[in-house]
This record gives sequence, C-alpha cells and structure tokens, in this order.
Amino acid sequence: MLVAASVYHPSRDVGALMDAAFRDGLFLGRLDAEQGRKPQLSTGRWSTDSDRRLFVSGYVQAYGEVFRAAEDEPHAWQLAEQRGYRDGITDGVKQRRGSNRFQASASENYARADRGFSSRMGELTQYKQLYREAYCTGYQRGYYRNEEKIESAKLTQLSEPE
Repeated sequence: MLVAASVYHPSRDVGALMDAAFRDGLFLGRLDAEQGRKPQLSTGRWSTDSDRRLFVSGYVQAYGEVFRAAEDEPHAWQLAEQRGYRDGITDGVKQRRGSNRFQASASENYARADRGFSSRMGELTQYKQLYREAYCTGYQRGYYRNEEKIESAKLTQLSEPE
C-alpha cells in the first residue's frame, strides 16, 4: 500500500475545505478506497493547475486515510503498483521542474514497465499493465503536486529487487 508520509493537508486550512476541487478529491478518493478500486486521479475535470493540485491533495488524503490502517505484506501485484507509482511521481516531478509538457506515456519507465519485476512475480504482461496504471497515477500526482505545500512523498520502502 502506498502512503504519503508528509503530505500537506488542506483540511487544516478552512479555505481549502470550502474549495470544490478539494472536496471533490476527498469524495472520490474515499469512494474509490472504500470500493477497493485502484487510485484514479481524474484531474482533467478541473481546468486550472491550482484546482488540480487541490483535487489531488484531497484525493490522496482521503484514499490514504481509508487504507492506512490496513497495511499487509505486499503481494506481487502490489509491488508492481508501488514501483510504478513511485517511478511515476519521480518522472512527473522531473517533467514539471523541467517545464516540460505533461506526457506520462513518453517516458522510458512507462515504455519498459518492468522495473522491479522478477519471474517469481508471475506474468510480465500483467505486471506491466499494473505498473503502467499506477505509473500514470503517480506521474499525475508528481506533475501537479504543490511543491511549496507537500514537503515530501515518502513511500513505503520495499525490499524488492532493483
């Protein structure tokens, strides 16, 4: 399970609680987590970067709160998602800092989608699909993150092969 360790919580800011994008993120994040769905950040529904940042903050906060207490030993599919998500965040931040356009599927990590894979995990095809889905979510979060308000995204450390 992915957990952002030190995330800006707009819920501590009364103005953010009144923001529709943040509330929408809270609602959809909680809904997806409660129904056992993978994170799917639908930022396209918001037209400005500031609204997208608030949506992502609300979504990640709510999604994480639902799963924070239920962390188990990761399964192979979780490892694919964790690796993809972390790689996506890293690449998204790099793209944003480099003032490059949003292009999640143009990266080498997305194209290969096999980082961390070993044959003991099962089928490479399934691993790649899970990795890419999580990668896109992480990339979106990294690209639209508000660097002044999110101190760091420390993700669960894994003991998987590099």
